[in-house]
Amino acid sequence: MQAAIKAVSVIGLILSFPVFLLIWYGNEYVPDRYTATDPANLTTGVPFFRCVCDASVEVTAAGTNVGQHRAQLLLFDAIPVKSATVEIVDRDYVIPGGDAFGLRLFTDGVLVTQISSVNTADGAAAPAKKAGIKQGDVILELDGVRVTSNAQLAQTVKNSKGRKMKVSFTRNGSQKSSVITPALAADGEYHIGIWVRDSTAGVGTVTFTDPDNDVIAGLGHAICDSDTGEIMPVREGEMVRAEVRGCVKGTSGTPGELCGFFHNEVIGSVELNSDDGVYGTATKLPENAERVPVALTTEATTGKAQIIATIDKDGPQRFDVEITRFFRAASSEKNMIIRITDKRLLEKTGGIVQGMSGSPILQNGKLVGAVTHVFVNDPEQGYAIFAESMLKTAEQLAQQRNREAA
Repeated sequence: MQAAIKAVSVIGLILSFPVFLLIWYGNEYVPDRYTATDPANLTTGVPFFRCVCDASVEVTAAGTNVGQHRAQLLLFDAIPVKSATVEIVDRDYVIPGGDAFGLRLFTDGVLVTQISSVNTADGAAAPAKKAGIKQGDVILELDGVRVTSNAQLAQTVKNSKGRKMKVSFTRNGSQKSSVITPALAADGEYHIGIWVRDSTAGVGTVTFTDPDNDVIAGLGHAICDSDTGEIMPVREGEMVRAEVRGCVKGTSGTPGELCGFFHNEVIGSVELNSDDGVYGTATKLPENAERVPVALTTEATTGKAQIIATIDKDGPQRFDVEITRFFRAASSEKNMIIRITDKRLLEKTGGIVQGMSGSPILQNGKLVGAVTHVFVNDPEQGYAIFAESMLKTAEQLAQQRNREAA
């Protein structure tokens, strides 16, 4: 009898282990915040897990009960895992992009790319290092004057005659200040021992235009400094039309890239350079363009999809891809993995190439995401961001505009 009880206990433990494992997985990796257009049609996008709104939320037609509601994440539709929040929203519609654009970006302040020493008559000096300035800092003011360019910073240092000056800068979003004393170099000029950058340029793809908020969005990831990896702080910038003439085909270990040139025709400003893309005011909305619904994060599924990309002079074209995996809890630009399956695109580009970042991804008639990165060792695959995340950032920019105009 005891042997039978022991055997049943062991079997029960073995059978319950997967359940405990799923509960742990749900707590750690299944999101606890969801967006839906209808509380009657909630989905987590994760097998075995379902999100159920609080009983006080009446399940009615889409477009009602707009706002946040309490919910419960359930395993097997029965086992409570954790509390969740559901935001019921109206469906948003945007104009999908696919056009390549050139980017000209000027920083807010100047970005410190390298700390160096100054060769003086008394030996090497390091004024910037002594003042506590580090690579990746952004210098905003020097001697009470707003810093707007490399040349202006150099002129202010030159005119200092070696006197102490207050320097204001930011580091990881926090504002700091210090005192810096320029050193007289062997060339007879004053220096503070830093290399800085005040602008950058690049190419990307428009993801969408939101005509309701007059916002243009693209790239799907931030523009970062090539030396420091820091996000370039925006003072001003513009998106200009780019004409793509072809591309360098990507191979394993060597990403390809689009080839072409910039035009002077401005298609939008750049007001925000964020983790999930670049955003600004659209100068001209696409004519007779069809709007498509933006898919909620939980509506995206693995399987067939299409991207809209420009790879030659024929302009935006649709190419077949497959969504193979999701990282739904991630808040970065790596929310899903896609694989290029279209033979035409593979033949011309080898897969995803530099300049295709921001290419919109459509699935079941909805905008589900945008291409962000290529796998260097496998250019047929890459990462993508959820379109819903980009739309939220676009709406936040529009709200900020409205507050500033009020």
